[in-house]
Amino acid sequence: MAAELSFDVIEQLLVRLDVEDLIRCKSVCKSWQSLISCPRFVKAHLNHAYDNDRHNPQLGHRRFAMSGITNVDDWLYMDDTHIVGSCDGLVCFSPEDVEFVVINPSTREEKKLPNPPFRPNMAEIIMTREVVCWGFGYDSYADDYKLVAGFRQTYSKKRTRFYVLSLKSNIWRVIGEEVMYRCREGIDGVLCGGALHWFMAAAKKKVIISLDLSKEEFKEISLPTEDEGYKWNGKHRLGVIEECLCIYSCRSPLSTNKWVMKNNKWQLYNDHNCEAKYDVAHHLTGRLHSSIHYYSHDDGTRVPCNGDYIRASLFIKSLVSPYPHLNNYYERQTRNTKPGQEQEVNKSVESSAKGNNIRKRKRNRCKTYPKHKRPLVWI
Repeated sequence: MAAELSFDVIEQLLVRLDVEDLIRCKSVCKSWQSLISCPRFVKAHLNHAYDNDRHNPQLGHRRFAMSGITNVDDWLYMDDTHIVGSCDGLVCFSPEDVEFVVINPSTREEKKLPNPPFRPNMAEIIMTREVVCWGFGYDSYADDYKLVAGFRQTYSKKRTRFYVLSLKSNIWRVIGEEVMYRCREGIDGVLCGGALHWFMAAAKKKVIISLDLSKEEFKEISLPTEDEGYKWNGKHRLGVIEECLCIYSCRSPLSTNKWVMKNNKWQLYNDHNCEAKYDVAHHLTGRLHSSIHYYSHDDGTRVPCNGDYIRASLFIKSLVSPYPHLNNYYERQTRNTKPGQEQEVNKSVESSAKGNNIRKRKRNRCKTYPKHKRPLVWI
């Protein structure tokens, strides 16, 4: 049946499959493996997955978190695993201190990143992480994924120095000068609109600092005013609702006011928009095999879209690899294949496989006979 279909039709059928099915389809033939691994197909599959979720009237967002979302501000302790961020199916997490790992829990690819070069003097606090804020997201201009980590020279210093690492370069470098603020509540950079966002403060001034991942430029975002019903307290956190940056209270998110930024303006959010929707929360799972961890995710759990998981990173199941050089390899392989040649490759692979099977059967048949009684077989 597949041989009667054009390659374009096969591609349109494959792009609609789940990641687990596509991984199995890679074993069908070399041309399918090359197609499914091609960056163009990976992006088409990613866009199709996003469109499916957006057109689901009952689904708010898919999110990714640890086994529980409560007490996520207990980030200072080094012996706990924490989610740094998630973007396009890639999840960055920190198993301890300043160690970072990027995985695709759907394909189970994993990449350990080098440690940041900056080593601040954190002797004031024992058994705490040296990083004071972090985030993970996508640079649309460079078509690359970036990890951002902020440090302070000492814990009492009110300036933050940011380092960035891209998956393509795998090298840490400094972003501009030190920022004249220190991180306040919540160290996880909230990814929204191609930028990471943190609550920060200097003296008595409290703002939201936004880092554009493409331009690598910082920008201050003012908080909502009292006229908009907003009053700062230490329980306010950043999150995402309906693809908009959101401020909410982590003390009781279901029953307290929320503010969302639309058209560069803060406005009070109407919780009635969430009554007919739900979020799906996927959680990081892992198993130890021969001293190696294999990370994956569960099937997801329905949670209120205006509840505790507002702060959790958005998630989508995808084929995106944490190794950009593999994408470049398959892109070159696909580029060197001429239009219409894919069907010929399929047929040649199938005929070659049949020929190999015939040869194996003939060899096995010969082995069953004594050497002096073997029949004459042309191979």
